[in-house]
Amino acid sequence: MSKRPSNFRDVPIVEKLYRQNQTSYASAGGFLDDDDDAAERQRQRDENRKNAEEAASSSSITPAPDSCVKCSKALIDSLLWDKFNEPVCDGCRAPDGEHKLITRTEAKTQYLLKDCDFDMRKPPLKFISKKNPHNPRYGDMKLYLKGQIEARVLEVFGSWEALEEAKEQRVEMREVRRDKRFEKKIKELRNEVRGDSKNKAAKRKSHEHTYGEEQHDSSSDEYFKICTHCSYRLSYEKM
Repeated sequence: MSKRPSNFRDVPIVEKLYRQNQTSYASAGGFLDDDDDAAERQRQRDENRKNAEEAASSSSITPAPDSCVKCSKALIDSLLWDKFNEPVCDGCRAPDGEHKLITRTEAKTQYLLKDCDFDMRKPPLKFISKKNPHNPRYGDMKLYLKGQIEARVLEVFGSWEALEEAKEQRVEMREVRRDKRFEKKIKELRNEVRGDSKNKAAKRKSHEHTYGEEQHDSSSDEYFKICTHCSYRLSYEKM
């Protein structure tokens, strides 16, 4: 059995199990110490970035109000206040209404918000981070309060009517781009057809005729032959 490294507790579990059963882990083709260090540094960077984002989201500390704005009872337990500075107690929380949690991507798609509307406008919108349920490797999701998102929408667009107009303009621009792409494809097809026609005509002009059997036209007393490739008719008289 190989001797355990001094930092054995910090070694990933896969490497721990492997080293316990190998005489030389590095020479056996496993993970090298440099690889472990790089992975650890990346994990630490990801954790620091996540902590910085959450700290920025909750940097403005506001004293908690005495009562809930919905029921006027004492604001003792409030997830909404702890995470979003929303003075609503847990009993008045509407998880399917204004207190519904929506992802950043959904908010950008549905309300046409930009990244700067979340992070640069004052105050920055608060959020909580959760693992992506579809694939943890995609990174954490940022979840925002629907009510706070809608309030930010009114700050950006001024009214819901203006938001709808912006949506209609985006749809029109999308249709214009689609029509342009369609017209471009039609033009390319036409050019291809013209090119094929020109090539065929050039071939007809440049090829050497191969005639079939001689035939006689009694009405004009002419003899003729027909090219088997291009149907060209060669007429002539015989003495």
